Amino acid sequence: MPKYYVTLIDRASNQMQVPVKADLNPYNQRQAYCAGMPQIFGGTDMDDRPPAIVLGQEVTQESRRTLKLTSDSPSYFFTEGNMFFYWASEDQWQRTGNPWEQPQSNEEAEMERIVVVDLTQFDNGMNDNEIIMELVAQTGCGEAPHQGVLDFNASATRTAFIILIRMHLADQL
Repeated sequence: MPKYYVTLIDRASNQMQVPVKADLNPYNQRQAYCAGMPQIFGGTDMDDRPPAIVLGQEVTQESRRTLKLTSDSPSYFFTEGNMFFYWASEDQWQRTGNPWEQPQSNEEAEMERIVVVDLTQFDNGMNDNEIIMELVAQTGCGEAPHQGVLDFNASATRTAFIILIRMHLADQL
């Protein structure tokens, strides 16, 4: 089953919306995969739906209805295995005006917060690890559980963040 992910970018203000994974998996109350680390909105397509439908639903759920996709054409940028990564520009998503509230479902409980990352703090002189260190610092994930850090460092999400930030630095977004 394919997994679709989307990052929300505001090119005009050089910002990106980054959810942070909750420490506990809401489905089994055990430590979550990549617990406490930066994430990209998304999830598994269980019903053979178009990527934009899955992405729209995941952004709404994981942002606890504070953000939504407004376009069905986010830009594709990376694939690893059955995981497909996209980005949406400022004209393809919006804030809903809803406040961040307690989760109303397990899907909403997957993320503990959303952080606005300042893309101007990254530069072309940074190596991959320095990019991730800056991302972790800006998202306040320095105290993530050890296993969450290990999971993240071996994940396609880490690679996707590096690729996307490098694309931003090269003015390819």
